[in-house]
Amino acid sequence: MDWFFSKVNAAMSKVIKPDMEVDTVGCLTKDEVIKLKQKYGIKGVILDIDETVRHDMGEIPEVNKEWIDMIKQELKVIVVSNGIDKKVERYLELLGIDYIGFAHKPLKRNFRKACDKLGLSPEEILVIGDDTFSDIYGGKRNGMKTIQVKSVVKPEEKDDR
Repeated sequence: MDWFFSKVNAAMSKVIKPDMEVDTVGCLTKDEVIKLKQKYGIKGVILDIDETVRHDMGEIPEVNKEWIDMIKQELKVIVVSNGIDKKVERYLELLGIDYIGFAHKPLKRNFRKACDKLGLSPEEILVIGDDTFSDIYGGKRNGMKTIQVKSVVKPEEKDDR
């Protein structure tokens, strides 16, 4: 199955392009977020979790937890994931961040549900994720700006911002 999805992503990445690419979420600094807010009127983020802020269903690295705290101070945040993880859901709940699991991205339904929960229009939302098909295509087909994350910082690594 992983082989199939990697082939779909490779093919889709030739056609579907994100508005921006970053190596890791940590590369999206507070200054960059402020620029995006000013340039595009971004007020909220739909954030993917797996392979965007954590690797292989593991723990979220501390550096990415700090990044989530920063982005939450600047924008409304909701996590929309095709997976489901009660531990992550509880962690996000403590931060006051809604979580939509088993989202069936790129289907529109849960992107719209995220807009409703954030109280924002699609044009005011930025989708941040690693997957060309689920995240980038899903965001684009809903009229949202998109940022593709190339890799995730693993717990034993540090992000060189």
